[in-house]
Amino acid sequence: MPGQVEDLTLTPFSHNISVHWMRPISNSYCVTHYVIYWVHVGGGSSGSDIVNSEEDLYVIRDLDACVEYEVSVRAMNEENSSSDAVTNYATTETVGNYHAWII
Repeated sequence: MPGQVEDLTLTPFSHNISVHWMRPISNSYCVTHYVIYWVHVGGGSSGSDIVNSEEDLYVIRDLDACVEYEVSVRAMNEENSSSDAVTNYATTETVGNYHAWII
């Protein structure tokens, strides 16, 4: 069974979150794919996707702006077994540029 992914990093934008990780140190040779999960922390939208073992970057698209998301990545082997997922949080940014003017 593969170990947990290392160094899970989330980079939020207004409607996307870029997810980056490093291969597990433990049993990395048996990783066949990764499963990425995301969920709107306040309730609502969620999703998941699968990427092959050569990938270490995924972009979650079509998210709501100004919302906190919980994102998890799990390294899987060919029997779909894995160690625990690694989880991180990110809040998407506001849309556009806002400036306050004092008159």
